[in-house]
Amino acid sequence: MIKTPKFWYSKKRSSVFLSKILYPISFVWILLSKVKLLTGKQKKFGIPIICIGNINIGGSGKTPTVIALTQVLLKKGLKAHIISKGYKGKNTGPRKVVQGDSAREMGDEPILLSNYANVWVSKDRIKGIDAAIDAGAEIVLLDDGFQDPNVSKTFSIITVDAEMGFGNKMILPCGPLRENLSNGLKRADAILIIGNDCSRRAFLANEKLPEDLNVFFGEIKAVKTGINFKNNKFVAAAGIAHPEKFFNTLEKCGAKVIKKVPLPDHADFSISLIQRLKNMARNANAQLVVTEKDAVRIPENQRVNFTSLPVRLKLYNQDDLIEVIFSKLNQSLK
Repeated sequence: MIKTPKFWYSKKRSSVFLSKILYPISFVWILLSKVKLLTGKQKKFGIPIICIGNINIGGSGKTPTVIALTQVLLKKGLKAHIISKGYKGKNTGPRKVVQGDSAREMGDEPILLSNYANVWVSKDRIKGIDAAIDAGAEIVLLDDGFQDPNVSKTFSIITVDAEMGFGNKMILPCGPLRENLSNGLKRADAILIIGNDCSRRAFLANEKLPEDLNVFFGEIKAVKTGINFKNNKFVAAAGIAHPEKFFNTLEKCGAKVIKKVPLPDHADFSISLIQRLKNMARNANAQLVVTEKDAVRIPENQRVNFTSLPVRLKLYNQDDLIEVIFSKLNQSLK
């Protein structure tokens, strides 16, 4: 996985020019996407299916949203299970994530999600949902899958990073979009705009959203773990879509980030990379810190050398979101 191209989110002439050069490839992507959506045969299930997806590729806050929503549903007494394709994991599934499974086998996100609920890894989402239902699931959350035409969703939530927005609003590889923005927003039941108050307001001012689209807000917050980040020196590495977000969060916690090491999303923490990071930290007399998602990809015998900073999503209008979801679920049962 390559790093997120900067020209997707830039208005410079050179970036616009590069996007235009790639348009023929983008046109092929658009055609294939349309064919996929039109030829898909949606399977309906006997339980509600909630999809947390995006129109951008990567880095929109899907996984924190799945965690937050799953916790709410579990507190309401529902047997909520999560389905993930387990990106970069070797296992094709369907298989439930159990203690001792590795990110290399199951993917990093399923390992992280399994701390909160039953998680099934399945490259074929239909088989994964069937397995979850057989295991007693009363409601299923899809981590991604908004563009999957084979699964009938009861409720679909689009997540978007308020600061990054939809970039240049062009489709891959010209821009970060998986599909036409207008078409995607029309298919969604709700959009969750994630960011601080200033960035959320700016996003709403710059984007024209469908009038009937339910709009909700959230913000990613660092979790207090007892580790003192304030005024301590760190070498920070991040293998996520937008590494600078993690670095900024660390600095907001008061950390002195001596060295920032951006890595490709879902980067493999090889022994050579780990050794390079350890040497950086030793030379700077600093500690190593990574994201929670990166931590599960580090071999277990090496994790002692790293500190991780977990983050969670704070839903600002959580009760309203749950009310809208359950209203739609009740309609689907009639």
